[in-house]
Amino acid sequence: MPPVRVLSLEHVAAVLKDIDVEDILSSQAKAFHAYSANETQTPQRSTLETPYHKTLIMPSRIDTLTSTIKIVSVPKTDSKDGLPGVSLVLDNKTGEPRGLINARLLTAVRTAAGSALATRVIFNAQQEVQGKKREALSLVVFGSGAQAKSHIQLLTHILPQISRVIICNRTLPRARDLAQELAPEYSAKSIELSAFSTSTGESTSTTFTGASGSPQDQLKAIVHSADIICTCTNTKEALFPGEWVRPGTHFNMVGSYTPEMHEIDQGLVARSWTLVDAKKECEHEAGEFILAKKQTGQNGILVELGEIFDQEGQFKRERLPKEFSELKEEDRGNIKKDVTIFKSVGIAAQDVAITALVLDKAEAMGLGSVVDI
Repeated sequence: MPPVRVLSLEHVAAVLKDIDVEDILSSQAKAFHAYSANETQTPQRSTLETPYHKTLIMPSRIDTLTSTIKIVSVPKTDSKDGLPGVSLVLDNKTGEPRGLINARLLTAVRTAAGSALATRVIFNAQQEVQGKKREALSLVVFGSGAQAKSHIQLLTHILPQISRVIICNRTLPRARDLAQELAPEYSAKSIELSAFSTSTGESTSTTFTGASGSPQDQLKAIVHSADIICTCTNTKEALFPGEWVRPGTHFNMVGSYTPEMHEIDQGLVARSWTLVDAKKECEHEAGEFILAKKQTGQNGILVELGEIFDQEGQFKRERLPKEFSELKEEDRGNIKKDVTIFKSVGIAAQDVAITALVLDKAEAMGLGSVVDI
């Protein structure tokens, strides 16, 4: 058996720091296309239960790339550091182990990459129709863990016109910690970075809300000012009333993944055109859209992300439904469809793509421990 390259958390962090973000986005676009084109295999995952965590064993394959087996332990208490896990990469021809990679950072990165791809195509399409570029954008992120961090990093990459980022979290310390971690990079880019507690109204800035008063009043001002909102926290109740959201806002929703979870309310779902990573999974796992289908027979889902990219990861403008760029009032029920959503529950093809990319880059950089098994 050939040697296996083992990548620790530190090795993966070094690769991600060196790798071109556009390479990550391209590899993910190809993965989404492969999924939508039925060029992937995702056997049913196995689950092991313990008093402290749930261990998920997830094999997956992109037929044109390789196969991986990802093992993730989901803690039964909150964790801000991402999910502990490893991915085994198999040689595509022989099936022998090729690499063993710490996966703690990769889930957040690949999820945020999907949000970044969706946000970029929607904003570019709207710019084409409106004939002007939206400037001085405000990004609001709910959550303060690894997902929130990756979303901030990738969205500010694909939209350099973002000038303000507000991290909203139930408690201020965790939001402040993330803001402080990112501060050196974002101060150099002249991006205002602030943290806000949704429960107490405490913040690291008094300039971003434009309002004083109760925590709810301040949160209303933050939500209303947002051009992009990312919900990166598991919740069973909507994070805020949908009526606070102004027309033209774009959402990236990655927190809910069970029928009981709801990141936004039904009023906002009714106002939205929705792009998803996987139609079938979202229709059966995302609580907001399950409830919408039960109540109205519709859920606003129009297309999968992989349907608007080709096998080379190139965006095909003609495949994006016009509704995402031509937001307008619906004839039916006089409901104004004036916001857009990208909803992700995560697909295994994303894990295959990011893991293979990181392993290839590590080999080129000479990183990792090469061991005989």
